[in-house]
This record gives sequence, structure tokens and C-alpha cells, in this order.
Amino acid sequence: MSFLFGGKQKTPEEVMKEYKRSIDRSIREMDRECLKLQTTEKKLIIEIKKCAKESQQMAIIQIKAKDLVRTRGMITKFYTMKSQMQSVSLRLQSVKSTQAMQEAMKGAAKAMHKMNAQTDLSAMNKI
Repeated sequence: MSFLFGGKQKTPEEVMKEYKRSIDRSIREMDRECLKLQTTEKKLIIEIKKCAKESQQMAIIQIKAKDLVRTRGMITKFYTMKSQMQSVSLRLQSVKSTQAMQEAMKGAAKAMHKMNAQTDLSAMNKI
């Protein structure tokens, strides 16, 4: 929107670069959150085992077990989100490479057109 107020409009390459950076940043944040959840999961398992050995209060163990199940569910959700973000990043990369290929083909077509215009067919037929 900055180009509406006199700013310079970004090129598609710059926009793709920004999108890729933000996607990679989101993936790293998801990795961090997933690691936190895994440490929480390990702590919950230890606490459940400890409570099971020490006391016979099943209510506490049940609550912690429910938390453990929720934590594992969140971990799987984070893994699916991460894989979806990586697939979006891969699609962006393929679009970028397709665009680069298109530019290269455009340059080759221009060169071939200039070369074709410079060649003299009558001189070629004499040879």
C-alpha cells in the first residue's frame, strides 16, 4: 500500500522474498513451541509416574493424564501446521524458479529473433 502514497512499488521478487522470510520465521516459531510442548509432555509423564507411586489419588492422575493427551494433540497439530507451511514455502520456490525460467526463455527468444533478422537467407543458399 505504500506505493499508493508515493512509495516505490515492490517487485515480485522482493514480495516473494518477504513471504519466504515470514514463512521461515513462522516455521522456526512453531519448532520452538513444539519443543516447549515436548518438554511439558516429559514433565507430565514424570509427574504422573511420581503421583502413581506416592499416592492413591486417582483424580490428580486423571487430570494430569488429560493434560498429557491435550499436549500430545497440540504437538501433532504443530507438526501438521509446520508441514503445511513448508509446502507453501516449496510452492513459492517453484513459482520463483518458473518465473526465472520464463525470463530466461524470453531472453533466448529475443536473441534468436535478432539473430534471425541478421541472417541473410540468399547468402546462405549460395553456400
